[in-house]
Amino acid sequence: FGIYLITDSNTGKQYVGSAYGAEGILGRWKEYVQSGHGYNQQLIGLLAPDRNYCQNFRFTILRTLSKSLTKSEVMDVESLYKEKLGSRVFGLNSN
Repeated sequence: FGIYLITDSNTGKQYVGSAYGAEGILGRWKEYVQSGHGYNQQLIGLLAPDRNYCQNFRFTILRTLSKSLTKSEVMDVESLYKEKLGSRVFGLNSN
């Protein structure tokens, strides 16, 4: 489990996400590779005019977490990072 950051290298805007599925961060990132946007609305909007825009995304692990945490606990940590980095107000997080 963990918290990750996607940075749009074109604009500098950031997206904070979390992974709490069976495959952890790797599994979540596989979804980005397959879809280009990981089913996030703002990222989908960036790819609408240019499917290759995802080449601008840079992925970073912010924090690994114990697999013993609940989904709610992981999302609480994710929310903390969204606040710290301002990704709701100035970045790519809608929630």
